[in-house]
Amino acid sequence: MGFWSRVTASGVTASRIAASVVGALVVSAQIVGCKKAVPAPADLMELAPYLYGNQDDPTLLGEGLASLAIWFDTRETAEDGYMLPALTEDAAVDISRPAGTSLSDTLGGYVDAQSTATLASHVNLILLADQTVVNPNDYSKNERTFVSGGDCFIDQGCDRLVTSNDIVKTAAFGVTIPYVYFKDYQWAHFTDSDGANRDAVVSRGWVEEEGWDEDHANGVKQSYTLDVFMDSPAGTVHRSQALWTELVLVIDGLVSQEFLEGQLISGLQAVMVDTDECIVEQGL
Repeated sequence: MGFWSRVTASGVTASRIAASVVGALVVSAQIVGCKKAVPAPADLMELAPYLYGNQDDPTLLGEGLASLAIWFDTRETAEDGYMLPALTEDAAVDISRPAGTSLSDTLGGYVDAQSTATLASHVNLILLADQTVVNPNDYSKNERTFVSGGDCFIDQGCDRLVTSNDIVKTAAFGVTIPYVYFKDYQWAHFTDSDGANRDAVVSRGWVEEEGWDEDHANGVKQSYTLDVFMDSPAGTVHRSQALWTELVLVIDGLVSQEFLEGQLISGLQAVMVDTDECIVEQGL
């Protein structure tokens, strides 16, 4: 399966245009100092695609979450991020994907952190129809439609929440990219290594069609996300997020692979911060 390299966003000398376009398209990125990439642990390397591919199996999902809890409880958080190998075919076997794309072309990244919010607060945010409030600088539109589930999800009256998200991504110089993102949320339960019963919400997201700007110069060809919100003994939330994406950028060839990897990781880091801040601002 290859290995993950641990990275933070790379220092770059590319043009300002390159930085702003890549940063806005990847998620929401800020350039920070340079760190040397190091191999990532093999156990964590396999967990992200395993959890992505087993959301519909409560037993396998619980086993994966128990392993992830051991990672959280025995190691430092991966706030600096890791690069992931491309998403595997086994993990996405039941996902409808854009025609003509290959998972081998995806660039993957992973971060985790200790959230200051409770699991209930995160679920309340998930249930907002207007998701633009989380990243208003990066999206001019992020409207969530609840296909199944809804308010029953907050108290586990239903285990599954199925959503469709109508998104317009904004980037530098007036670039906008519209696309539809599908995202399902699943309540999950597991027993940790101390014998405690714990709850988690696991989400899997994907696009079924490519999204492009008006000039067909910048686009989202593929995007797959894994989000885990796991309660902790302290009452807060262990959160992890993985993203596998294939973008087409007008500045392809002008920036290095290391720069793109750094922007991916810093974008994921920003989502963690933005989410906790939004929960406070919205009073959730």
